[in-house]
Amino acid sequence: MRPRLHPRARRAGFSLIELVLATGLLAILMVAVISLIEGALTIWERSETRRNLTEQATAVVELMAQDVQALESGVRGDLLVEWVTFDTDGDELRETAWPRLRFVRQASRAELIRLFPKAPQAAQPAAGDDDEAAAPPAPPRDEIIGPGLIEVCWVVVPIDRKNPDRRAEGLVYRGARRLLGGSSESYFDAGFVRSNGMPNVAELDEVTGGLLWLQPLMATQTSIVHDGWDAGIEPAQAATAWDAWGEDRPDTTVHAWNQVSLIQPESEERGALPRRFRIELEFEREADLKRRARTSSLILVEDVAFSVSDGTRLPKPGGHIKIDGEWMQVTLISGDRVTVRRGQRGTQIVAHAPNSLVHWGLALVREVPVSLYREDWDL
Repeated sequence: MRPRLHPRARRAGFSLIELVLATGLLAILMVAVISLIEGALTIWERSETRRNLTEQATAVVELMAQDVQALESGVRGDLLVEWVTFDTDGDELRETAWPRLRFVRQASRAELIRLFPKAPQAAQPAAGDDDEAAAPPAPPRDEIIGPGLIEVCWVVVPIDRKNPDRRAEGLVYRGARRLLGGSSESYFDAGFVRSNGMPNVAELDEVTGGLLWLQPLMATQTSIVHDGWDAGIEPAQAATAWDAWGEDRPDTTVHAWNQVSLIQPESEERGALPRRFRIELEFEREADLKRRARTSSLILVEDVAFSVSDGTRLPKPGGHIKIDGEWMQVTLISGDRVTVRRGQRGTQIVAHAPNSLVHWGLALVREVPVSLYREDWDL
């Protein structure tokens, strides 16, 4: 005979409704936990990206700052800052502009030892050789490498003209060579720049890629920069180009920013230098390209608003974006619709094809006083 179960025993366990409710609550909890983890990972990823970009930009700007801080103003000194343009999209129009800096700076003995190899020592005479015919002893190291002047060149060229997603980026090169007399080669020689406008990068060292923006600004003795660096040729403005000897070397037909300041001093005895530099640069990592928005349709020259694939992948209003060779400033984002100011940062307004990548990165600014004018540093 089967034993009878107590009524409470028959009701033990979960009903179907209770199982469904428990499963639903568990699913909600899992979604909340996953969302929390994703949010934390996103914040960490953004922080890591910013840290990496900051380190990259800081390394470049510190090296450039070290160079310009020690500018030489004597009879052998020189400073040439000019803008050059490139055709990066193959339409025979030079729409992308990059600055090029060539100058002479002072170098300590330690820097010369680090930058240039030690001169070869004379061979020692073998036993039994005639002492009179033996080679003279090598000069002391201080005579081979001592304090002096070096030429420095900073050049930016397009990183990849064939890849539409990379042609907006620049590749940074830097070169340094001893400033010697006679017929020694110089970065200021006409032959340093080839007929196609490209410098001989084989003579330079690659610094880094992923550069979106680089602008050097130079303060003259009349520039007023307390309330911001306003670029232009007027006495109170900061210069976008420089020619230490007033020889009209920056070509104003290439770019409007090649016009030097109206009050840039001229001297027959020594090259004129700015009082202070402002270096602004902006980088974008290759990994960031996968997280950038793209244009949804053709952008015409007259358009000031357009749609992108994802409006959340744009910088906040006030930030800058770069499409091909044109810089724009974001003024409003509404969903996937963005309103901009066209032709910013000295670039030309041009049409852009659909599915163009929208570049932007992390900007870093450094102001550097020139050592010669350190007493004028508070302009």
